[in-house]
Amino acid sequence: MKKLTAKEEEIMRLLWAHGDMFIQELVNHYPDPKPHHNTLATQLGFLEEKGYISREKFANAYRYHALVSEQDFGDIVIDHVVDRFYRNSYSSVVSRFVQDEKMDLDELKALIARIESQRK
Repeated sequence: MKKLTAKEEEIMRLLWAHGDMFIQELVNHYPDPKPHHNTLATQLGFLEEKGYISREKFANAYRYHALVSEQDFGDIVIDHVVDRFYRNSYSSVVSRFVQDEKMDLDELKALIARIESQRK
């Protein structure tokens, strides 16, 4: 899937948090100064083109729905980072966490044990 801009990701987070919404409902979830209706409509169009959302017509308005779950989006982002910065090596990522002391050896051993028990 195509990468999202910060504004597009912000819209997705609102849809994940609050469910299907019309543009005015989206606007209401923003702090002041609120984005303009047309600005959101444009960004929603980009999200639809990228395959992240769909829309359903109700009279003369559209209600927008997320097609990609927040967890699936997280997986897409992680896969992109691992591919781009770690040559698609997940073991390099884990090694980096240990090396940078973001994960200690006990945590790594616990993770390995948990994975092994899930595979049995």
